[in-house]
Amino acid sequence: MKIAAGFLAGMITCSLIMMFICNWAVPARAEESSELSNLLPDFGKIYRAALASPFQQVEKEIYDADIANFYHGLMEKTGLNEITVE
Repeated sequence: MKIAAGFLAGMITCSLIMMFICNWAVPARAEESSELSNLLPDFGKIYRAALASPFQQVEKEIYDADIANFYHGLMEKTGLNEITVE
């Protein structure tokens, strides 16, 4: 009986210690409204600009009207003409 009581007391003690460590002893938690998140660049915007920029530059350099119309239609279908490059 003493062994079972000691085992239960030990389990309760360890559980309380783990709850204390997980909830109160770890003060460094990431928050969404952190000031550091404002310092990161917009990777989505960089990716879209890098994707669309070469195609938009090539579109400006096509002088044949038929090829330019085909290429412009292709750009509209893919949505690359809607991405603004700054």
